[in-house]
Amino acid sequence: MIRRILAVLSLFTAGVLIGVAADEPAKSVEVTEVRAADLQKALADQKGKVVLVDCWATWCAPCVKKFPHLVELHKKYADKGLVCVSLSMDKFADEDDYKKEKVVKFLKDKGATFPNFIVSEPKKDEEALLKILGDFQAIPYMVMYDRTGKKIWTSDEKLDDEKLAKLIEAELVKK
Repeated sequence: MIRRILAVLSLFTAGVLIGVAADEPAKSVEVTEVRAADLQKALADQKGKVVLVDCWATWCAPCVKKFPHLVELHKKYADKGLVCVSLSMDKFADEDDYKKEKVVKFLKDKGATFPNFIVSEPKKDEEALLKILGDFQAIPYMVMYDRTGKKIWTSDEKLDDEKLAKLIEAELVKK
């Protein structure tokens, strides 16, 4: 009798563990190297959604420190219409030291399951990127676009995390 109970319990436990694993889909992290025109098209493709772009680099300590907040914003607001986009500026430093694998590893470690891009030709695209993003020269740098694709905020206008969340919420309620 005890053997039967133990057998049923072990089957039940195994079923629960398998069920838990099956309920947790492994979201993939993808990274694409882009030119300015590709980035502009990717942003235009998000019309109808609020878009928050984070310009960052693995060699930028403040960027690395702030990046988890972008992941938190994605988790909190993606279902409501926010699209978080990460734009790695790693090639703006010494292009010879650039390693895509380092960017990919960082993004996977942080769980960045939203659109992730790397500026592929920083010197050639600097002027075009300035038109798209604003003055991103000092990173970390963020820019927000409303549902029509209009730039409505950059981190040049300093907001703490709470005020940024309120701005996002205000934009998300607009239809």
